Amino acid sequence: MEFQSCFDIIGPIMVGPSSSHTAGVVSIGKFIYELLGDCPEEANIVFYDSFAETYQGHGTDKALLGGLIGMDTDDPQIKYSLEWAKENGLKYQFEFAEDCEYYDHPNIAIVTAKCGDYVVKVGGVSLGGGLSKIFLIDDEMVDIRLSAGEDFTNLASQYRPSRKQLMEAI
Repeated sequence: MEFQSCFDIIGPIMVGPSSSHTAGVVSIGKFIYELLGDCPEEANIVFYDSFAETYQGHGTDKALLGGLIGMDTDDPQIKYSLEWAKENGLKYQFEFAEDCEYYDHPNIAIVTAKCGDYVVKVGGVSLGGGLSKIFLIDDEMVDIRLSAGEDFTNLASQYRPSRKQLMEAI
């Protein structure tokens, strides 16, 4: 079971409208922000299934971009994240698909983000109540539980490549 306490079900302190389509998605974006160590310069975002169908109405697009530029789930500025992303130099595009080949759930986003010479592909699923999971980093399956409102700095640093790995990739 993914939920570890009643607060996982009740949900986090967050900007709405939805703990699964907003708060959980901010967490996915914020994890990527921490993984990169900064706001990406470019991001290709693929929304699957439910996210693809309701992303604008539930603010999933704003939530993910908000996380990518470093916002937290309770930041009231998330509603302006489309504009803030442009001001931060983040070039982004959205794509939409029905079925994800990596994970079976209706609330999936896969983000390929670039920051400097570092390009990362991250798959995340929002499970509800502000709880989400990273299931993919650079085509490797992982199982990283995220709870809205947590600090992901140390968690993400465990998956960040070293400077040596980056230089070898170039």
